[in-house]
Amino acid sequence: MTLRSALVFVLVPLAAGCNSTRLATRTPPLIDYHQHLVSPAFAPIVKLPPRDGAALVRELDTAGIERAVVLSVGYSFADERKALRDPDGLTREENDWTSRQVTLNAPRLLGFASANPLREAALAELERALGLPGIIGIKVHLGNGGLSLRNPAHLARMQQLFALAQRRRAPLLLHLRARGGANFGAEDARLLLAELVPVAPDTEIVVAHLGSSGPGYPPQNDEVMSAFAEAAQRRDPRMRRLYFDVATNVTAAITPSEAAIVAQRIRAVGVEKVLYGSDLSPPGGSIRAGWEIFREKIPLTEKEFSTIINNRPGFAR
Repeated sequence: MTLRSALVFVLVPLAAGCNSTRLATRTPPLIDYHQHLVSPAFAPIVKLPPRDGAALVRELDTAGIERAVVLSVGYSFADERKALRDPDGLTREENDWTSRQVTLNAPRLLGFASANPLREAALAELERALGLPGIIGIKVHLGNGGLSLRNPAHLARMQQLFALAQRRRAPLLLHLRARGGANFGAEDARLLLAELVPVAPDTEIVVAHLGSSGPGYPPQNDEVMSAFAEAAQRRDPRMRRLYFDVATNVTAAITPSEAAIVAQRIRAVGVEKVLYGSDLSPPGGSIRAGWEIFREKIPLTEKEFSTIINNRPGFAR
């Protein structure tokens, strides 16, 4: 019996007397596409207790979710604001630790390596890490790394990283929002489409947090998502391999008008391109609670929710 069939077996008796729509409403997604672990080295930085792969799997079991994409936080050690000693060594150790955790908990976990792209050693580290067991993709965090696509030197560096991903056939998850949210908006979405996607035309790219960050869905998110929505509506071929995760954008505090805009953007880019993610601190305090808040607050149809539940890009098959 699979985890999903076991979940249905449990839910059916609980749903006696309820209609099939109610049962469908309780169904969680197949995969949590935005998760992190907390290594012993990262715990004092993020001020959270350690969380290894086995702990995450237990949380997935509680939520009824089969698998999760684990995004290494190696990039965080090379944030110059932290002024850590040997940031490249710490990044390498974090990627190695993530690989071990993913491998120990295979096939439940899929790993993405990371590094701060502005570090001289970053491309070599990502090349190395993509050869580690369980590591299939690359996580890029522009804000943490202090990058802006509007900076020509930063854009050139990102083109090198995208070329690496294309050559290695490695998917990318991109935290697009610039540091502090300053000088960030629709232009950055257009730069991604015009200057980076063509460098990696065969690469699946996940734009994290609906184009910004979380928690919540601030107006700046919508400026970015509006640009992607416009590109989708004009059938821009560069949108073909783009996906969007909704990690922590929908909280219990979201207003009905904000929720309506989220639903509108999801439909505009294509429900089949939307991936659910929880992140390290999900709304409601647990992976399952975060999903239930998303289901409760966003005015999508049952068919649309079912599509999101079952969405599976090529890298997750």
